[in-house]
Amino acid sequence: MKLDEKEAKRIECRKDGDVVKLAVDELVSFEFFRHSSVGENMEFEIGDESILKHLRTETEYLHPEKMKYPGWTGGDAEKGTWFFDTVGTGTTTLAVSKIFRGTLESKCTVKIVVE
Repeated sequence: MKLDEKEAKRIECRKDGDVVKLAVDELVSFEFFRHSSVGENMEFEIGDESILKHLRTETEYLHPEKMKYPGWTGGDAEKGTWFFDTVGTGTTTLAVSKIFRGTLESKCTVKIVVE
């Protein structure tokens, strides 16, 4: 995160149907894990992009040393953070899906109210 950037408020799926209340122009983040080479991926869907806007995705490898040598496996496991900005008032959702080898494994939805 840049020094001149405001601190992100972390949101997460504790249980389906969680409600988070935010103000306009608030930076929020959601942390995730993926391991593409074994088929684990995470995706998100925003219900109303006039209320919540995706800004960027930051990722880092959990085992970068395994990326150095051909034939080593498991090196692409990574943790990541999605960053969003609240750009308008109203109610929207952030749905997060865990995908395993192309099949939906689980999905949770956070209801976001921006006042």
